Amino acid sequence: MIVLASVALGINVLNLVICFINLFAMRRLSPTTEIRQQVNVLLPCRNEALRITSTLAALRNQESLQDWQLYLLDDRSEDHTFSLITEETANMDNATVLSGEPLNGEWIGKSFALHQLLTKSRESEFTVLMDADVTLSKAAIAQSISTLVSSKLDFLSIYPKQITRSWSEFLLQPLLQWTWLTTLPLRPSERSSRPSTTVANGQFMVIRTAALADIGGFSSVKNFVLDDIALARALKRAGHHGTVINGAQIIQCRMYMDFRQLSAGYRKSLWSAFGSPTSAGFVAALFAWAYILPLPMALFSSGKSSALAMSALVIAIGIRATTALTTRSPIASALFHPLAIGIFIYLLAASWIDRFRGHLSWTGRSLSGAQ
Repeated sequence: MIVLASVALGINVLNLVICFINLFAMRRLSPTTEIRQQVNVLLPCRNEALRITSTLAALRNQESLQDWQLYLLDDRSEDHTFSLITEETANMDNATVLSGEPLNGEWIGKSFALHQLLTKSRESEFTVLMDADVTLSKAAIAQSISTLVSSKLDFLSIYPKQITRSWSEFLLQPLLQWTWLTTLPLRPSERSSRPSTTVANGQFMVIRTAALADIGGFSSVKNFVLDDIALARALKRAGHHGTVINGAQIIQCRMYMDFRQLSAGYRKSLWSAFGSPTSAGFVAALFAWAYILPLPMALFSSGKSSALAMSALVIAIGIRATTALTTRSPIASALFHPLAIGIFIYLLAASWIDRFRGHLSWTGRSLSGAQ
């Protein structure tokens, strides 16, 4: 029991060290400057009628951009997304609304939508990718580009504040930021081309268009279910550099409305996150050991084992609270860290089961051929 508790404590201490390094060394958003270069914003939309109005309202109010164009593509929505985005952008001289082509069997839906948007957009210095459930502050785009320029990088993934209103969002969504803040030293990873050192979030990315062209646009990630990470890896393999930045103060996103949506979203892609069933099983076992096991050991063991387990649990919860504070996530969710990890492991297993059964889908489209 002492060995089990000691290993759990060691993992959490390592997380603490990495978190400490990142909190002090990771890049911050730069002050906003006036952006004179041409900027294209690509916004794919599929069945987003309930969310897109606030997204477009925020886009209309963007500041410090002298020359920017917004390209929206209705990806064959089954609701009234197309009529809504057409109406909402009618008075925007810099907005173009496109109708998506039928999905090519070699592509994943979002990648194909972005491919169409990129193909039909004008030349630009910078390309911004954003999801339809993202809401921006007035200077979000300009400040993100200012940060990209000042950091002398080729792409940035600006991580939004994750809005959490249901119990499942409250428990699970803060894990997104926790993972990259506690497992990967961000500054050294900027210039590493190793796939394991790549982190990204496609909810909002800023890319030098020349770098995007250098990898053949979105053709390089046409069938990757985690298209954002695949895109970042492709950029790094081509010699380009980038990282993730905490953007909670300028961008927010609500990905899911309830556990049904959250479960579907996680299950569609978690299988792809760790490479293979063996790797996924190893990660699940490691997570259970480090973040779940300390709770029963602290409660039901005694002596040194209990003390070590309690130390591991306190550190784990403390790290979760620290990352929540940093990324403006609900701090109270840290108290339920073991439960959140348990649900995460369940969703990871369910994702692989769906993969083996050929049941993977998203927004009504099969993902059986995805990587």
